[in-house]
Amino acid sequence: RRSVANNLNDISKDHPNLTLKIAKKWYGKSENTNWIVKHACRTLLRAGNSKAMILFGFGDPKNISIKNITLSKNKIKIGEKLEFSYTLNISAKKKTKIRLEYIITFAKANNKFSKKVFKISEKMYEPGDYNLSKKHSFANLSTRKHYVGKHQIAIIVNGIEKVKIDLMLTN
Repeated sequence: RRSVANNLNDISKDHPNLTLKIAKKWYGKSENTNWIVKHACRTLLRAGNSKAMILFGFGDPKNISIKNITLSKNKIKIGEKLEFSYTLNISAKKKTKIRLEYIITFAKANNKFSKKVFKISEKMYEPGDYNLSKKHSFANLSTRKHYVGKHQIAIIVNGIEKVKIDLMLTN
């Protein structure tokens, strides 16, 4: 199952419509098949592909907003954790399935930037306001080295960037 999903995910990078066609055909057959399809479409979901969002039942983000985004600190040191909080506002009239993610735009050594998407949650929300928070570590890893400079955090709702805030990373 994992191999099939991974192969379809690889195909989705060059032929997203082919993967979506297969996903639509297979989705809803069984729990195991649904897992394969969802795992196969993970790159499309992370990229905010609207057809993939619709296939998995994520609501229209036009009635969803992010308010009051704040950082625990505007300047943090490499190795520290940053907490950010925000209010998720759902003005839709009914329960809505929401995929929350955040993107960090990292400063690189060559004065360029790279983006990385991190998933927060996928769940149903009733209309209203939800005060949420998330922590992110800026510790160096074997797969990611952090560099001093301006970074950004953006909150993504169902594939659409809703708000962005700057922070400074120091030594």
